[in-house]
Amino acid sequence: MLIELYNRDHLAAVYGEEFAVSALRALQRCAHAWGGSVSVVDDKRFLVAPPSVRADDGCERDRSETTLVERWQRAFSATPFDFGPQRALLAVGVSRAALGAGLRQMDGGHFQLQEIECRHSSAPLLLPPQCGWSWRLGYELDMEAALAFHEALAQRRAHLVFQPIVSSSQLASRLSSASTLGTTAAPLYQEALLRMVALGDEVPLSTSRLVAALERLGLVRLFDQAVLTAVILALESQPDLNLGCNLSSLSLVPDEGWWGSVLDRLRVRPSVASRLTFEITETAPLRDFDRAVALVRRLKALGCRIAIDDLGVGHTRLDFVRAIRPSVIKISADLVHDAVVNRVAAEQLERLAAMAAAFAPVVVAEGIGTRRQMDAAWEAGIHWLQGEAAAPHILPSPPVVLGLPCEQISWD
Repeated sequence: MLIELYNRDHLAAVYGEEFAVSALRALQRCAHAWGGSVSVVDDKRFLVAPPSVRADDGCERDRSETTLVERWQRAFSATPFDFGPQRALLAVGVSRAALGAGLRQMDGGHFQLQEIECRHSSAPLLLPPQCGWSWRLGYELDMEAALAFHEALAQRRAHLVFQPIVSSSQLASRLSSASTLGTTAAPLYQEALLRMVALGDEVPLSTSRLVAALERLGLVRLFDQAVLTAVILALESQPDLNLGCNLSSLSLVPDEGWWGSVLDRLRVRPSVASRLTFEITETAPLRDFDRAVALVRRLKALGCRIAIDDLGVGHTRLDFVRAIRPSVIKISADLVHDAVVNRVAAEQLERLAAMAAAFAPVVVAEGIGTRRQMDAAWEAGIHWLQGEAAAPHILPSPPVVLGLPCEQISWD
């Protein structure tokens, strides 16, 4: 297996070279303690000959190795690294590697890696470290947000609320006979939204800021994994639920350390897959177009529904939308809100809704918080609505609480 500390250079730039070196050595110690034989490649990567997997059947051996990759990947991601007064989360990749003839040993026991094929590896798109205090301060603030989220997971202070997506025709019928907003009409599905309980006078961390920080740090899959695991558990325990789960475009890479058990779980539980909608949010550019399309098609083949979230903002690519053929397209709340106060924006919303309808059978207007916003969506020809004025969010019972992907490990 190849293990890589993706944010090694960033850690060195912000917390010092000694911090980064110590982090890599801690990873190597863990791999060795778990029975692996470690060979250093360079200052951010090392190879591990894992404990022998005993299996007579080739497919069973392959599954066992995949499980090992995923277990190590989750363990390395579940525990912050402390060195002196400083603390950070490590962006670590674990992948199976096939070595070619280009691998040769150098002086000191290190290896020169000229050719290596990694199966299902998915390095995050990290901008290189920048000079100056502004970049360093921004990185530290992002890491503080990531650590706050990690602490909320560890203390079970993160939970989900569900917000229904409702039909505008059903809502209009209800509003015609009542003066109050809201509806009990059967929803298309309910989107799972993160909420975190703040401690004391602590200011709650907004989900949008948290996700943006995690994407910049290369750690967004910690968020996606925690939310998706909780959503699948809720679907398994409540057969009448239909839920939507947000997924960063940066998570659309089919590596074993993240997707292996998810795909297996959905494959053996088709009744769960059929009630799960993945809402793809392209707040960051796709890392690999072809692999992203392939993964989405696998999810659809398992019976999951696909939605494009926040159309009109971010990095949504129409060629990607055309390739994956989503069931649902959700139009950004910003565009709906602008349409209330600006005639040009209202015309743009109508044209965007018509275009979205050409790509997906269901178009949703997000962020419906007032009757005027509801009217703007109706006038644009949008037949599904989401927002507090359309249908308030619901606190599920029993609560759906998020946790860490596995127990935290000791770096010593």
